[in-house]
Order: sequence, then C-alpha cells, then structure tokens
Amino acid sequence: MSRDIGLLGHLQAHLGAVEQIQSAESVAGNRGFDLVFFNMPDPGISTVVTNGLRLQKITSMMPEELVCSLWEGQRHIAQYLAESLATMLVQTGQGLDYGMVVESEEPLIEDSPIQAVLAHPSPFFGDKFSLYPDSQEPEVQLVSLIPITSAEAAFAQEQSKEALFAKFEENRVKILDVNRPSAA
Repeated sequence: MSRDIGLLGHLQAHLGAVEQIQSAESVAGNRGFDLVFFNMPDPGISTVVTNGLRLQKITSMMPEELVCSLWEGQRHIAQYLAESLATMLVQTGQGLDYGMVVESEEPLIEDSPIQAVLAHPSPFFGDKFSLYPDSQEPEVQLVSLIPITSAEAAFAQEQSKEALFAKFEENRVKILDVNRPSAA
C-alpha cells in the first residue's frame, strides 16, 4: 500500500466502505478514540476499528489501533468489544501485543460462550493488513480482537496461538460468529 492513501485508505482497501464514524466526543467527555464502522457486503463482514488509540499514552510495541470483525448481524458486538478493550487500554496505559489473551471471569457477551479475546494479526484480510503502511517501515500496528471461549483461551496459553488456529481450521470454526461452539 502506498503512504499516499493514508491509514483510512488502507483500511477501506481491506475492510470495505465506511458506514459510520462515532466520534470520541460525547456528553461523557472525550474517550480518546473514534470508532469507525466498515462493511464488506460480500461475504457479510462488519468491522469496527478504533481511530486515535495510537495517539494515546499507551505502552506497546508500536502505536496501535484495535480491529474487531464479526458477521454483519453482530456489528454491535464488534463495537462493544473494540470500545471496551480500547477504553481499558486508555485507562491502564498498557497496549496489546500479538498473542495476548484478555480473559473475563464472566461471558463477555450475553448468551454466548465468548469469555476472552485473543490479540492477533488479522486472520481475514491478508498479510499486508496488520502493519501500516507496510512491514518494512510500520507506523501503526492493527491488532485484531478474536473472540474466544474460556476453553480456547486455556488451550492457546497451554499449547500456542498457532495450535489454536490449527484447531479452528481442523474443526471448521466460524470465528466471525460469537455464537459458535468452542473448538477446544
């Protein structure tokens, strides 16, 4: 990708058209990041990306933005996960690195087995997506939030993240669906 198109162009090239931008400003104040909503009608993926997190005082390998992609009907859940994790990062000043698991004692989503998220390079949008503008001179790391179950979180931490993705593939798990059964 060329630097000329900017981060927004990079995101649109991979995620589809911008549907909505939710400002960082609200009646509660400035949360420190916008939320940008993208839609890829074919195959029906909604993605929510933070914009501005990279400008906050957060300790991480490099400036980062969070990305959460789910099926179109679960856009509100992608928003909830991206916004909740980004708010936590702003409050704690600690970023996410690839491979980190953020787990909750309770399900993150009502009536869903999802109890954690795995910070990972995007498994959906190709090798050139996760580092902007490119892997040679990255300025921003795009950290994808992969919703996982408690059993999958334990498996990833005991085995490896790669073994978890092999398990997803082996079991044909639809990781874009928060209502899916656990692979572990």
